[in-house]
Formats: sequence, structure tokens, C-alpha cells
Amino acid sequence: MACCAALSCAGCAVLGRAQKDHRILAEQLNEVKKGMAKEEVTRLLGAPTEIIFSNKEHDPLREHAYIFEHTTTRYTGIVFLFINFGNQDEKRDRAIVFFDEAGKVDHVGASLMADKSGYGFPFGS
Repeated sequence: MACCAALSCAGCAVLGRAQKDHRILAEQLNEVKKGMAKEEVTRLLGAPTEIIFSNKEHDPLREHAYIFEHTTTRYTGIVFLFINFGNQDEKRDRAIVFFDEAGKVDHVGASLMADKSGYGFPFGS
């Protein structure tokens, strides 16, 4: 009986972190200025995660915007013999660089939250 009680109390804690796509650094994003060429943007920020094309009839293949994303997920878990508890917190960096008709940077929007993901206790908030 004591052996069963000891085994049911045995367990471990697990911490993990996963990152998707390349990081977006605020310092590099601040270097993107109005009037820059697309090549300069990709030199600073790397390859975009997604390209948004114009929906205009006369120029449907014009690259209208580049989207850059980075996701950080942190996992916390407690594993007992038959019962497991887990928690995950996922936050994302997202930057969108818009281009004008000449293919130059028009404006930039960003939300940088990936570093705010955290490990949490699996029970509640």
C-alpha cells in the first residue's frame, strides 16, 4: 500500500520553449524608413513570412505589403503517474511593411509581443 502511495505522488515538472520563424528586432524595425526599397527592407528584416499582392485590376502582381512574423511559445507541465497538467503561453511579433505604387516603403505597423510569453503554473491563471 505504501508503495502505491509513493508511486502516485512521484512526478516531474517540464518546461519547454518553441520559436517559429526568425525574430523581429525593434532596432532593425526602427531602421526601416519611408522611401526605402524592398531590397533594403529584406536586407534588414530577412525574408517576409507572407507577401500581400495588390488587388487592382491593372496591376494584380504588385507587391503591396510584406508581413514578418515570429512566435514564441512557452510550455509548463506537471506529470504524475496517471494525471498530467499543462499550460502554454504563445505570443507573437508581427510587422507589416506597406509599399507605395513605386515599390518604396509607405508606412510600417508592428506589434512586438513574443518576448512577453511566460511560463505559468498549470492550474488557473
